[in-house]
Amino acid sequence: MKFIKLTIENYKSFQFATEIPFPVADDGRSIFLIGGMNGAGKTSIMEAINFCLYGAKQDEIFRSVNRREKARGNANVVFELVMEMDDGDELIVKRSWSAGAVAEPKPRDLAERLVVVRGGKRVSVQNREMWQEYIRTAIPPGITQFFFFDGEKIQEIAADDHSEVRLKSSLEAALGIQHINRLAADLTYIKQEERKGFVAISDEDMEFKQSELKKERGKLGRKQAERSELQAELEDFQEQLAEAKKRFGAAFHAEPDSREALRAQEKQRIQIANRLAQVESEIRALCEQVLPYALAGRLFDDIREQIEKERDSSTGAVIREHAAELAQRLVRVVEEPEPIYRERLSPEKMLELERRIVRLLQEGEGGNDVPKMLNLSDRDAARVLNQMETVERSEVFLIQPLLEEKRELEAQARTLIGLSGLGGMSESERELFDQLQAEMESCSAQVGRKTEQLRLVEEDIFSLEKRISEIEMEIEKLFARHSVSKERAEFIEECDAIAGVLNQFIIRLRKNKVQLLQEKTFEMYRRLSSRGGLIKDILINDKTYEVRILDRSGHEIRKSGLSAGEKEVFAVSLLWGLAQTSQLKLPIIIDTPLSRLDSMHRDNIVTNYFPNAGEQVVILSTDTEIDADYYRKLRPHLSGAGRLVFDQRQELTTFSTGYFWEK
Repeated sequence: MKFIKLTIENYKSFQFATEIPFPVADDGRSIFLIGGMNGAGKTSIMEAINFCLYGAKQDEIFRSVNRREKARGNANVVFELVMEMDDGDELIVKRSWSAGAVAEPKPRDLAERLVVVRGGKRVSVQNREMWQEYIRTAIPPGITQFFFFDGEKIQEIAADDHSEVRLKSSLEAALGIQHINRLAADLTYIKQEERKGFVAISDEDMEFKQSELKKERGKLGRKQAERSELQAELEDFQEQLAEAKKRFGAAFHAEPDSREALRAQEKQRIQIANRLAQVESEIRALCEQVLPYALAGRLFDDIREQIEKERDSSTGAVIREHAAELAQRLVRVVEEPEPIYRERLSPEKMLELERRIVRLLQEGEGGNDVPKMLNLSDRDAARVLNQMETVERSEVFLIQPLLEEKRELEAQARTLIGLSGLGGMSESERELFDQLQAEMESCSAQVGRKTEQLRLVEEDIFSLEKRISEIEMEIEKLFARHSVSKERAEFIEECDAIAGVLNQFIIRLRKNKVQLLQEKTFEMYRRLSSRGGLIKDILINDKTYEVRILDRSGHEIRKSGLSAGEKEVFAVSLLWGLAQTSQLKLPIIIDTPLSRLDSMHRDNIVTNYFPNAGEQVVILSTDTEIDADYYRKLRPHLSGAGRLVFDQRQELTTFSTGYFWEK
């Protein structure tokens, strides 16, 4: 696999879409040098490749959006990586994050979009997890640390005095041992599932199930015979009941009633008689209380009218009797305490006014004299009126509804007596009636009893048929399992055998690869180290992954005793050895690898490591790491060079061809 081109847009200082090519030489190898000052965006190139391949979190992308574009409300970030696969197909991966038309975008507004084109045809990426699994298989994330690394990664490995754990995880990721472990775990799971359902089937098990089936079938036969017997008895009782009803109809010319119906009629008759007696008692009580007054109820209005007339007549007489006194009082009211008109009347006029008022009072009521028929005092009149109101509010006037209810109850009682018909029967008819009633009731009881017994038997038959069906299915399964149980036992044994082979394979693979790793690491270390002549070998334990460095005398040189430069050379050698051991043909990207090395180690890295690191090598360097002298040494091996130009005023990075000293 080789990288052909990388495009970065709106990420950190890459404000506009910036295209970075990775040219390939005629011999198929590619060593491309990209120069850039600190802060120009070298690390952004490595981040862009990782994010394009594996994706990133919304917060991480949002923090790195170009500040100028973010201020304008543009939070759209785009990465595009063009690769040439090992089979020659071109693979384009384009991953972008967009906030849409949001005025003030937030990290949660970013939506990720993925476009994949292989061989000129767009690949469906609806299932993103499936595509990510494809990427992880082609370029495992656990392996990229051996191919994409920077000076900090080198220093981290160099400073680790106990690198056994890191080396174990790195080597197993490089060897794909985690996939073999997963396969072994899957085999264990399958074996456990097989054992859950695996039961050895013997001939005794088969005979027991056959015996159980025969026993249940015998029960079913007996229940079916019992059902036939009950059905015959039920039909016999039903015929007897029909015959008794027929004889009853012929004898009494009526539909037969059960004793329960007769008892219900008798109960209703008694209830009606009791209610009738209660109504009659209420009528008598009402008659005893205020019935005499109620008889005069139609005269109450005339009595009230006469009382009112006699009261008015008495009032008029009183007025006429005291007319003179009233007239004097009225005239005084006109003048006292102050006249109500301007002109004061003379004594003669006042006297004339008084005479006129007297005449008016005496003449006005003269025609209203009423004969004193009742001649009651005010107290007696009030008592009479009150008594009449009491009578009108009393319950005596409810007697009419009670009389109507009494007539209705008497009619119902006569109807019930006529329905029973028992009153007009002779003794022989009554005896026949009772006999037929008893016979019909007995037959009805037997029909109900046999029907219930038949229902229970039907349920037992259904349960037995279901159980027999289940046993037959179990026997069929036993036959099938009996024939394959031996095969399943052999399958479980094969799973154990395969798991054992896988474990042996992992042990041998790890041993062989560890051997290859220490050879490749030592090979590169001798090329790069200034003390290569003093070191005889590098040994790596295939069980503990402990690294030992031996001198020419066979004595161990502690890693902590190496200089800082030697430690970094060892780290670079180990990374190269891991990449070679993985046997994956991936591009190698190195960011600022020479920052802490002295001149001798730098010479060795430039001369021996860069040209042999891999088929495609991308070097990200400052002008002080790959300076003019190192550039002249490296130039014959380069397929091209470029430079990241950073404008501090605009905080903008652009890419141009040619290294620092090329025009």
